Amino acid sequence: MEWNIAIIICVIGLALAFTRSTSIVDYAVFVFVLNRGARRVIDYYINESFNPLSPISLTPLIVACAMAVPLVLGFKKLPGSAKRVFLCLAAAMGYALAVGLFNQGLGAIYAFGEVLAPVATAGYAVSLNPPAPVRDRWIRSFSWAAILASAYGWYQYLTIPPWDAFWLEEVGMVGYMGIPEPTKMSVFSTMGERGPLAVYLGFALVPMIVSSKWRTFLGWPAVVLVFSTIILTVSRGGILIALIATLIFLLVNRGAKAGQIVLASVVVGLAAWFGMGRMPGSERLIERFETLGNMEEDGSYQGRLAIMASGTNAVLQNPLGGGLGAAGLGTRVNTGGSRTTTTFGDAGYFQIFLVYGIIGSAFLLASLILAWKRLGIYYSVKWLRNEHVLLVRALMLAMIPACGAGDMLTGFSVFWLALGCGLAIPREEVARTIAILETGRMGAKRMDDGLPAETSSVSVSGMK
Repeated sequence: MEWNIAIIICVIGLALAFTRSTSIVDYAVFVFVLNRGARRVIDYYINESFNPLSPISLTPLIVACAMAVPLVLGFKKLPGSAKRVFLCLAAAMGYALAVGLFNQGLGAIYAFGEVLAPVATAGYAVSLNPPAPVRDRWIRSFSWAAILASAYGWYQYLTIPPWDAFWLEEVGMVGYMGIPEPTKMSVFSTMGERGPLAVYLGFALVPMIVSSKWRTFLGWPAVVLVFSTIILTVSRGGILIALIATLIFLLVNRGAKAGQIVLASVVVGLAAWFGMGRMPGSERLIERFETLGNMEEDGSYQGRLAIMASGTNAVLQNPLGGGLGAAGLGTRVNTGGSRTTTTFGDAGYFQIFLVYGIIGSAFLLASLILAWKRLGIYYSVKWLRNEHVLLVRALMLAMIPACGAGDMLTGFSVFWLALGCGLAIPREEVARTIAILETGRMGAKRMDDGLPAETSSVSVSGMK
């Protein structure tokens, strides 16, 4: 039964990807967010035991990676700038895979699927280049998935479903996640752990805050729901990501969406003011977040400082990196155990260097720099400065502090879809952009709202 369910999920995803359907992105998002919860139900009712190597865990990777096939087949048709971005990403992943196969064995294959999935999502968005309404629908899918995970998170917090309690005991996470009793456990909802849930919700909150069309028809109550669920995870990283990314959005985009952000601050602030003390188990939640004001006595923060102090030496001692499979879920493939093993899992920059090495990390950095430059050109052209460009610029800068707490760059999040949507030139604007560029090269008069002088060196072939 478990294999049949996994095969059905994957076949649907493969069919959508190979027919170049726009629905594959929406489908991949929900498979990613919901698969761990579905797996726990299957383990509890069907297997009656925990399977650390469940085929259900492979479904989001297979579905998302299926989008890499259309990307590879249509790679020659991508804009030159996008080609360079994805070539650098491919070089980084290829290098880490080769090192991982040598050092880690089969675990590298699983880890490769984990990092390929988000990149494939971005590449699929660029290669398909759908009209704006489709891209907006994709972002809303991340919002809807966050809303569903948040709603289930509250149900989990108040009731503790038996399949979730069973899973906690089987993997030995009782204590770390709290006690499997109502209001005494940290929420992990449909995901495998509270940290990944908080990070996903934190990133998903940013588009929900800055644009009403990405908020779904549920409006501000949905934002409050997602924000409150991050609190239930007792993971401060998700809240910090949402706050930092939203503030960066305001600053880097010259005050764009200021009204929405101010309104969000009022709505969420009032909800926290009146609701925080009335939440079940609020004492434990408030005590956790109060440690933000006294980091010297916070064990998690001090642990990260210790990791950072020894991380530099670890990178210098192994400049080639351990390769894919050296950390994260890929370690289960080699050990067959229920626990993952990682050395620097809570200090993202060092984990990136320890996995990708100096060479692979350089390729990752090069891809981000190339993407930032291309997005800068789009931002400077009025009719290319759409909301997707504004969003991904903010998320890219938010990654800088976010990766100080964990490897949030290579995980599946709205960041990668926003990157793909931002890099793709809107189909309806391609002809107009090329015409203006050609006119500028011939020395013709520029439009006041058109291409600024600093972009006159942009080549027509590059924009194509």
